[in-house]
Amino acid sequence: MKQTVLKPEELVLKNRELFLYENVSETSVLRLIKEIKALDYKNKKPIKLWINSPGGSTYAGLALINIIRLVKSKIITIINTEACSMASMISISGDERYMVKNGVWMAHDMRGGIWGDYSAKVEYRAEWTKKHYAQLEDIYKKYTKLTNKDLLIARNGELWLQSEECLQKGIIDKII
Repeated sequence: MKQTVLKPEELVLKNRELFLYENVSETSVLRLIKEIKALDYKNKKPIKLWINSPGGSTYAGLALINIIRLVKSKIITIINTEACSMASMISISGDERYMVKNGVWMAHDMRGGIWGDYSAKVEYRAEWTKKHYAQLEDIYKKYTKLTNKDLLIARNGELWLQSEECLQKGIIDKII
């Protein structure tokens, strides 16, 4: 009897494991959304999302978070080394959240994306950035125990946390 050998990509999908090991971008998120939707359609067993990402596009990341929240399958996020910037927000959106012992998590201020040299555009973009950042802070507050002081540190620079601190602040449920 001939035994079929699965390729690594087939094996991880069969085990319902997905990976975000790159920047959060329209391309990486579209791939993950398609995979999550396909696995959710197949059955409602848990899906593991392994994260080792420096972050990236806020809007692409929010699109992924929306799908994580909409599917019926439980999504388990596992930080395997780093979840920074937008990847930190994706990591907290899982139904169960884990981190490896030597992992790091980082939240920071938004870049704002202001181009051009006329004041009306700069003022408008600054107001939009404040509103958008408040929306992102609400997500952090909803899914973690981050304090206003923690969020202020993140807003004024970068908030770096190791696995034990993430556990204490409700960012993860367990260290693995």
